[in-house]
Amino acid sequence: MPIGGGYVIVHDEGEIDWSKGTLSATGVGLMPKDEPNRARAYLKARGYARLDALANLMMLVDRVQIDARYTGADYIAQSEELRAAVSGFLRGATVIDERKIYIEGQEAVQVTVAVPLYGQRGLGAALLKQPPASATPPAAPEPRLPRLEITRPNLTIGENAPTVEGTYTGLIIDARGLGVQPAMAPRILKADGTVLYGEGKYDPEQLLQQGLAAYYKDLDAARADARAGSNPLILKPIGVYRRAVATTDVVLSDLDAAKLLAENARTKFLDKLQVVFVID
Repeated sequence: MPIGGGYVIVHDEGEIDWSKGTLSATGVGLMPKDEPNRARAYLKARGYARLDALANLMMLVDRVQIDARYTGADYIAQSEELRAAVSGFLRGATVIDERKIYIEGQEAVQVTVAVPLYGQRGLGAALLKQPPASATPPAAPEPRLPRLEITRPNLTIGENAPTVEGTYTGLIIDARGLGVQPAMAPRILKADGTVLYGEGKYDPEQLLQQGLAAYYKDLDAARADARAGSNPLILKPIGVYRRAVATTDVVLSDLDAAKLLAENARTKFLDKLQVVFVID
């Protein structure tokens, strides 16, 4: 569920913060009663708690939505090499909270660890090394229905091209009310299915550093994200590209698509991955 202005999804295993791009999980270790040295007992319990937290973090990675078709579990299932790479990243998780607690009167240590989705030590280095579209795990069955769901009129360009201002610093997609889910690799489409953003050649270092988009549940919070810049172009989709696994891709009207491409040609905010989604 989203929390505050940012977009945080809470699972049994931990939390995925799609605004900050972090995963966090908590573990607990009981302090052994048969250890007379309480300092040593604390250290043992802290070690147990950290291992428990890392195990929860690994299960949380399985829940990360990569794109509309695949989750982290689908990617990791491809090879032992990839699973080992992810495990290696998780071993470097940072302890962000540590405290002594009591469970039914017994002393225990609770440890919370976190790992970034993006950056040099982020999971994206393992999960986004190749475009998600090229992944080959078995896909879930797709419904035999039109996948493009248009909920608002598709405004076309007509005789006049959209006015180009050339001053936009980023893009905010206000997709509230459409049931869109956060993902590491979302796409923005035209009504005919043409991909406007989310596929193609991007700077690989920048992609691994920040991912394709950030997510918020509040427009003001989205505006405050540095990716949006001081003057973001704000567009509302007319629909989504719905799949059986997840709905992560949005559809713009032809008029807004033309506006987006024309403005990007001036200031290159899409090329710089300056994209923020606002979702429910």
